[in-house]
Amino acid sequence: MNSAETYFKSLKVNLLDNRNQFLYVLIAFALFLIYILLIINTAWLGDDSYITYRTVDNFINGYGLRWNIAERVQSYTHPLWLFLLSAVNFFSHEMFLTPLIISIVISAIAVFLLAFKVSRSYENVLIVLLAVILSKTFIDYSTSGLENPLTHLLLVLFGLVYFLGKEERKKTFILSLLAALILVNRSDIILLVLPVYTYYLIKYKAYKNFGLILLGFLPFILWELFSLIYYGFPFPNTAYAKLNTGINRFDLIHQGFLYFYKSFLLDPIMFVIIFLAAGFSLVKRNQQYLVFIAGIFLYFLYTLWIGGDFMSGRFFVAPLVLSLIVLSRIEFKSVATVYVLVLIIISIGAFSLYSTLTKKIADIGEDGICDERLFYYRESNLMSTFRGSTKPIFIWVKYGEQAKAEGLTYTKFPNIGFYGYYAGRQCYILDELALCDPLLSKLPAIKPWRIGHFKRDIPEGYEETLQSGINKIKDKDLSEYYD
Repeated sequence: MNSAETYFKSLKVNLLDNRNQFLYVLIAFALFLIYILLIINTAWLGDDSYITYRTVDNFINGYGLRWNIAERVQSYTHPLWLFLLSAVNFFSHEMFLTPLIISIVISAIAVFLLAFKVSRSYENVLIVLLAVILSKTFIDYSTSGLENPLTHLLLVLFGLVYFLGKEERKKTFILSLLAALILVNRSDIILLVLPVYTYYLIKYKAYKNFGLILLGFLPFILWELFSLIYYGFPFPNTAYAKLNTGINRFDLIHQGFLYFYKSFLLDPIMFVIIFLAAGFSLVKRNQQYLVFIAGIFLYFLYTLWIGGDFMSGRFFVAPLVLSLIVLSRIEFKSVATVYVLVLIIISIGAFSLYSTLTKKIADIGEDGICDERLFYYRESNLMSTFRGSTKPIFIWVKYGEQAKAEGLTYTKFPNIGFYGYYAGRQCYILDELALCDPLLSKLPAIKPWRIGHFKRDIPEGYEETLQSGINKIKDKDLSEYYD
């Protein structure tokens, strides 16, 4: 506890005097422990995460970075997350507990650094920890099996270096490196830090250190070169499948507004925190904070433009992290202001926490947006391991195992995550949603569509082509393109 007390003595404390130093430590670490217990209790894996896990399994077993081992297709959006999972799975040889434990550990590190390193005072620590505990979406995507935890950690590290880094040349290199890792982890997240990074380069004339910038971006440059050579494309196949749909832009923007609305209903405190960060930045007219808000605004426009997502709230967790970085640095000169903020966060956040702990059933509405954790949690969660389960018990897992037992070498299935992983690598699976299919992802989507699930018509002769290895596609132009 002495090291913790030393840390809190270095903080600027306005609410209480130093005689209550032990109380500060106790409250802060109690809140941090509550966060850990919450994410352990709610830890889950979704079907989408197993799309990546099939590639991980093929990779570590010598079949390359492929989903179907017969072809090179980047069916994952998060190379850095995939490599981290691969490194650990190489030793663990299982894909249920491994991603859950990795997610919990990384999420805990991210929140610890945000609360106890980036935050400038006890009041900031309190606000940050209350926010992460009370935000349902932040709790939900502290696990899930997707790249969110690593995204949160990289953003927190970026904020830590940006605000606390001293030596300019070293700081320029590290910020460039973190920006590159953010790009490799999930490329669209770069929109959040782009204004911050650009502001830093211009204000401090760091662009003059071009060699250090180039060195920092080397991981991203190397990955793009590899992607072009190995896959033939600079972006993940999932990007082409979800963004190259041919759907009217007005319809997508309308869907984007629905995504904002449904995400707000699911977790209002998340948007309140983002609004508070923007409000304080504007009031204080602090350019260092305002560039963070500019990144959030840019990312919001992007989310609206692409129509949002089917996982309610997921796209807003990274902007929430950026908002908490800003709130962790705001200097609150009035005790009353802190009391009011805490009251707002607790009163509104109580709704989200209640939903986290009590809501059991997820509904998919006509808009296609769903509380994804609730949809999968009962049959794919960490707590089930204490009852002896070592894998998801979702019905799609059973279908996949049945396909493997029957020795299927070719099939179609509408939900490819659990099914694809458990069907085994000997089975070629045609993905009609085009996430894992290099040809279908370049074709327009058909109606009816669900956001994030854009089905394609299968060209005549395409299935025969896949099964025989001989191009039998009837459409001449499409046949030439396939070749």
